[in-house]
Amino acid sequence: MRVDRLWFRMTLQIAVMGVCAGLPGVGYCAAPGRANAAAQQGAGTEAGQAEPCAAISDTDIPLTTTIRAKVTNLMDAAHLKPGKKIWLNSAYGMVFPGCTLEQDAAIYGTVTAAASSKNPNASELSLEFNSVDCTGHAKYPMKLLVVGVMAPPDQLKNSRDAMPAELQGGGRQVSDAAANTNPKLNPGGSSHGIHPGVVLGFKNLKLEPEGGPQCSAKMTSTERNIELAPGAILLMVVPETK
Repeated sequence: MRVDRLWFRMTLQIAVMGVCAGLPGVGYCAAPGRANAAAQQGAGTEAGQAEPCAAISDTDIPLTTTIRAKVTNLMDAAHLKPGKKIWLNSAYGMVFPGCTLEQDAAIYGTVTAAASSKNPNASELSLEFNSVDCTGHAKYPMKLLVVGVMAPPDQLKNSRDAMPAELQGGGRQVSDAAANTNPKLNPGGSSHGIHPGVVLGFKNLKLEPEGGPQCSAKMTSTERNIELAPGAILLMVVPETK
């Protein structure tokens, strides 16, 4: 009797394997419990990768909460690679809770995506910034969101845009009263703030503040290359203060 049962189980297993092998695109059949576990694990991994970015308000961002980060070395999409470490310098000092950011303090970032093409003309440059040199505390962890891009002053002079006078001055604190600014920083909005994604002085350039990998700032262009020359400005905000 025991031999008959063993023979029956072996025959059933062989039959099932034969059916699975005959199905197109099927290399094996997993046990239902094991298959369900694998499916649940895959779903969990996929859900973890799809974590949403932090929401950016579509309303005005007060000018006094922005950090003006100045490009000091040429950055271009054709020569940068994902993972490349970069740094900019703060054009003026600001005081945040737990951090005093002095003029010319380093702001550290990473390239998350870079590409350029000439057929058709297209380019992308995505950047994230996560630390700054505070007074007495180098590379202090601080998430910064890029909400605007401005070309160097000479490039702005050759375009229809102009450098807002309020962005040419010296130090200020987050608590300072907002100054009037160029309406082009916030088309159709308040003159006391900027609109996320604003671009001045760059032709065919688009900015998505959190459109890149890991919610980084994504710049795309219909030009062959994106070049941020020395003197270009990235307008940034600390999420907690915007």
